[in-house]
Amino acid sequence: MHIGLIPDGNRRYMKKKGITNLMDSYRAGINKFYDFLEWSMKRGVKEVTIYALSMENIKNRDPREIESLYTVFSEQAKKAIKDDRIHKNRIHINICGDKEFLVKNGNPQLAKELVGNMGDLEKETAKYSNFTLNFAIAYGGRQEIVNAVKKLLSKGLEVNEENIGKNLWVKDEPEIIIRTSEDRLSNFLVWQSAYSEVYFLEKLWQDFTEKDLDDVLKDYSSRERRFGK
Repeated sequence: MHIGLIPDGNRRYMKKKGITNLMDSYRAGINKFYDFLEWSMKRGVKEVTIYALSMENIKNRDPREIESLYTVFSEQAKKAIKDDRIHKNRIHINICGDKEFLVKNGNPQLAKELVGNMGDLEKETAKYSNFTLNFAIAYGGRQEIVNAVKKLLSKGLEVNEENIGKNLWVKDEPEIIIRTSEDRLSNFLVWQSAYSEVYFLEKLWQDFTEKDLDDVLKDYSSRERRFGK
């Protein structure tokens, strides 16, 4: 099973808990994500795609917030290289998105450091195959499709569904997409989500629990996926 995840509500969580340091709030969200991975693997999930940072976020949010995010993600990528949880579970990490866009927008030094640390993490986990984590950063679903079509044209290949699918940043289609605190997909996995079951939870990401995941999986198991039949 492949789960797509949009973990939203960070700034509202800050307000709720009286947190004044943005980076502390994001670190709490990352810790929750490690919990989510553990819960998912215990239940036989084989792949998770997390929407970490969209291209629209990078363009439209306060530059100071983006710098904080670059710093936190870079820090976490560096730590993950030596994290026993990654190696014990043999998690293959795939960075999905427009890395060139990431470097060209925001603080160039922080962006290059982030791309470098993420690249090192990808290399370190490249041979693992027990579980796949797609980390979508500088990502946009529409932009992903445009990028795939450009690749096909540059190779002289026919533009069809099969070839587009093979050239996307995220190759596999998720059975389930979970989003916390909002009720929209926000340009996430536009191509891949055509037949996904989508679950919108009212609670903030940091308040997500193991029971919430069980409730989603239980509901999913009761549904009949018809794929247009």
